[in-house]
Amino acid sequence: MVGQGPPHLHVILLSSGPPITGNGSRRGYNAKKRSEAAQIAAQNAQLMPNVSYTPMGGDKGKQKAADGAMRIVSDSGAQNAETRGPLHPELQFARCMSNRYKSENFPRCVSCTRRWAGDTCRFQGIRFFLKDDNQNIVGVSFVENQKADAPTMNFPTRWNISLEPSHIEETKRTVAVALLPTLKKEFEHLIAPQVIRRPRESDVRATCDTCMTSIFSSSWMCRLCGREACAECFGKVRELTEYRAGANEAEIAALQAKREAHAHSNPFFLSCTRRNEHVAKEFSPVSRFCEPELQDVIDEMELLIKAPMVEPEEDEGESTATDTAIDPSLKGQDGAAAAAAAAVTTRGSPTDETSSSAVPAPTGGDAASAAAPVAVSADPGGRPEVNGAEPSPTEPHVYPTQTFADGELSEKAFRKIWRQGVPVVITGLLPKFTIKWTPEYFISKYSAQTCSIVECQTDASKRITVGEFFKMFGSYEGRTDCWKLKDWPPSTDFKAAFPELYEDFTQAVPMPTFCRRDGALNIASHFPVNTVAPDLGPKMYNAMATYETQGSKGSTRLHMDMADAINIMMHAEPRPDGTPGVAAWDLFRAEDAENLRRFLRKRYNGTQMQHDPIHAQQIYLDSRMLRELYKEYGIRSHRVYQKPGDAVFIPAGCAHQVCNLADCIKVAADFVSLENVARCEKLTGEFREQNQSMMWKEDVLQLRAMMWFAWLSCKRQEGYGQ
Repeated sequence: MVGQGPPHLHVILLSSGPPITGNGSRRGYNAKKRSEAAQIAAQNAQLMPNVSYTPMGGDKGKQKAADGAMRIVSDSGAQNAETRGPLHPELQFARCMSNRYKSENFPRCVSCTRRWAGDTCRFQGIRFFLKDDNQNIVGVSFVENQKADAPTMNFPTRWNISLEPSHIEETKRTVAVALLPTLKKEFEHLIAPQVIRRPRESDVRATCDTCMTSIFSSSWMCRLCGREACAECFGKVRELTEYRAGANEAEIAALQAKREAHAHSNPFFLSCTRRNEHVAKEFSPVSRFCEPELQDVIDEMELLIKAPMVEPEEDEGESTATDTAIDPSLKGQDGAAAAAAAAVTTRGSPTDETSSSAVPAPTGGDAASAAAPVAVSADPGGRPEVNGAEPSPTEPHVYPTQTFADGELSEKAFRKIWRQGVPVVITGLLPKFTIKWTPEYFISKYSAQTCSIVECQTDASKRITVGEFFKMFGSYEGRTDCWKLKDWPPSTDFKAAFPELYEDFTQAVPMPTFCRRDGALNIASHFPVNTVAPDLGPKMYNAMATYETQGSKGSTRLHMDMADAINIMMHAEPRPDGTPGVAAWDLFRAEDAENLRRFLRKRYNGTQMQHDPIHAQQIYLDSRMLRELYKEYGIRSHRVYQKPGDAVFIPAGCAHQVCNLADCIKVAADFVSLENVARCEKLTGEFREQNQSMMWKEDVLQLRAMMWFAWLSCKRQEGYGQ
């Protein structure tokens, strides 16, 4: 068995028959290699000078071969005197496939052998080669010490407004409630035997190699190929590969059949090196946390949650009529009562007794589809009295939506609505933009740039220039296709690709403390600048007109965003009949999601429902389906007719779809509000389940890492204020 080693190493011995000799050639030895060798020597000098051990051979039972002749050996078996003696640990300083290790024979990681673009070596910096006096590799070990996250991360120092103590306390309290259970589990994971410590990645986004969920805590790594699995996926590996002690032949056969059935839906789930499969015993626990830092954070979070919340003082006269118009009982209401409460708002001056909160309807043939006006009058007690809040008799499946002109809605009032989980519309934003976001602007600026466009009904795609795409805007005659240029730019950061548009959007966006990339109440604003932060936009969504009658797939099919979102229409051509251009939105309450799924599964009877019917993004509910949905399940949508200058706020967890009734240019951004962290967490789990059956999308939000960084960032700001 392995002898007493240093506290920062645990040892895995490798057996290969004859020793493997390194290349002693000095050919090509240059200054760069001398520098590298000196750096390795300095790091190795910090390790103990030798590791004593008792090597094992003649292992019992079946052992999986690693790359080459080397293999991990068990802790039982006969002694092998040939490898007895001191070992010298050498940190793996370079990638597995680097020239430095070209002649060495040891297990290479999956990233290096498959040369995955954008990935890093899984073993570099955390694996030690254990060499004998002849420089033969006879074993490997892994790092067991870890440094705190805070000193290595470059946190932001400026926000859209000064970060006040109230912002810091609210953010910390929200993070504590959401993250504390995860951190407690991680502490148990961290003290597991033979845990591998690795620093938190800054140049890549660490994700589970199976379900693509971002890895924050409690992960497991295969010691042979370096694949990393989240706790849920490792649990599945254990379920599929571990036999119960004393299992009979029937149990063994049943597990084998279960493993084969799972392979049909996810054939690469157990893939390891070459033709081998993973087994649970070849995984080791991995942690990116420093134990003292983690314990301190857990203790502080527990105290913060127990402490009473200190409400910021409110100046007299700060409350507006808009503030008093929000009904806090909206959440959880149903039917007409919820529709009534959702419509409550006051418009104009605080002394107005009645005003309309209806979504502006397009002129022309679709006016009847808009929500009916709702009259509001204030009673002596200050609570608004709702009149005529029943949905329109012609559109009973539609909720009215709270709509405000720019400048009418205070941040305090917005938060009261937002925590109820309902969409909000703010109108009249175009005067705040200094650039005209028109087809002519993009033709003049980016005409020669190539892009990929998709046909909304058939999913056909083609590459054209930006100029060719925007020149089609407004030309309806003879057109049969509906093309869209979505998520533009597709990979480049919007700020880097279009700096002037980014600045224009940033200075004009409503509720900037929530929506801006540097918003003081946007949890994502705390992400360190030296890490791979989530790309929350802004992005542009440009699409041509389509129809919403039977058989339509709209412009954007039914889906949920990974976080909260704001979408602003910047330009719309007149509709084919000459009326002002609009886009028709249907937004569903988060609490209606399960019944919405039941309706879709029942309707399609499995033909398109192999995956989640919302997250699959394959369905658009046309006008007939919306009426059937209301008739069968009582589910209404918030119907919004968005016109140029209108911003639609979409809470996380609200399924929604869009049908452009004219050629439209829009810009959108995601954000993570304190009010909707729980919904974002739920969505992360749903997206993970979707990835189990189809490779759908990577977890770019990294919600738990985002909250961890927000906590550390707020602590840092508190330190500055002391």
